[in-house]
Amino acid sequence: MYEVWLGEIKLPVAPEKITIATGSLNETVTLVEGGEINLIKSPKLKVITFEALIPNVKYPFASYLYDEFKDADYYKDAVAKLKESKKVLAFVITRVMGSKVFNYTGISATLEDYRLIESAEEGYDLKIAFTLKEYRSFGAVFKDSGTSERQTENAPSASSYTVAGGDSLWLIAKKYYGDGSKWREIYEANKNTIADPNKIRSGMVLNIP
Repeated sequence: MYEVWLGEIKLPVAPEKITIATGSLNETVTLVEGGEINLIKSPKLKVITFEALIPNVKYPFASYLYDEFKDADYYKDAVAKLKESKKVLAFVITRVMGSKVFNYTGISATLEDYRLIESAEEGYDLKIAFTLKEYRSFGAVFKDSGTSERQTENAPSASSYTVAGGDSLWLIAKKYYGDGSKWREIYEANKNTIADPNKIRSGMVLNIP
């Protein structure tokens, strides 16, 4: 199953195509003798673009969180609130068969803009075009006597975690390890509790390896 999440919002129909573009900040400099060199710098923030079909009726090919059908107005409101919240979200793509995860993409991102598309071709349904931009945290870094560094905000330390509303394995891994892509470590440690890595419920107690 191919699923796409915008933070707490699970899209009912996965987009046909998602573009994740990474630009460059490299700088070409012309030397005195006329030659050129390329100064390699960090890549630009990823830009994610796609269109998603938002049904107004429950199609057999659509998939909803906890199998609870929501109409297009629900998603319009949810996306508007997400934009107004000015919060970083977890953009997640998964491909799952049973309990096996074949592919996983997790990017911290912000919702830059979205467009509602009304079309006669879609009948009663709606399309939403999204533009997201990768988010990179920043802040002061302190150096101890040695080569180690520590961020001003340290990851919480605990051997267990109680799932709260809106949590995902990606967000929990980001909180504890500073890297959402390490969600699989939490999943592997809690296979007896988690049947589907995309569906964790509030109140679950997870072991944090």
